[in-house]
Amino acid sequence: MLLVKLNNSVVLNIDSAVTQWMIYIQQANIATFLHTIAHVFSPILVIIYMCILLLPFLKRRIVMPFMEVMVGYISMEIIKVSVARTRPADKLVNVLGYSFPSAHTFEIILVLLVLLGIIKQILRNTKTLYFIQIFLFSITFLVLFSRLYLRVHFFSDVAAGVFLAYGWHSIWQNIANKLTKNLHNC
Repeated sequence: MLLVKLNNSVVLNIDSAVTQWMIYIQQANIATFLHTIAHVFSPILVIIYMCILLLPFLKRRIVMPFMEVMVGYISMEIIKVSVARTRPADKLVNVLGYSFPSAHTFEIILVLLVLLGIIKQILRNTKTLYFIQIFLFSITFLVLFSRLYLRVHFFSDVAAGVFLAYGWHSIWQNIANKLTKNLHNC
């Protein structure tokens, strides 16, 4: 975060190189498709999809995964406002708000991690599990790529979204494991 806030030259050079590559490969039909992907998998909709998918399996236990993604989302938004990085000037679509970190990226990665953890516990059929994993990773890739291709984020925004989501998920899992252990010991 500090490197982005201080406009570190290495970060800026990487961001610029990725942006130039996105400009080079740009095509109108791909931009339209990725814009649709970005709408269908917006951060709030991703949370709603997760709850709909998990509700039949978890019922009352859905509170912890829901809290993980909601508290994570709020924390990410606080970081976004604190850093206050403006979006790229040459974006292909009109979006509001700050750029760093990418909310789409953060939320899709966090929900992916939560879903994979739960699905691995529920499913025993390895072929079905493999298909679901491929599907989820494909959607995740499309969302991350859309942020760069539509030039609404710099590469460092997307990378930060990935790392922050992994970090938040790890912290949340440690807390949840300790709480579960303490409840079993009482």
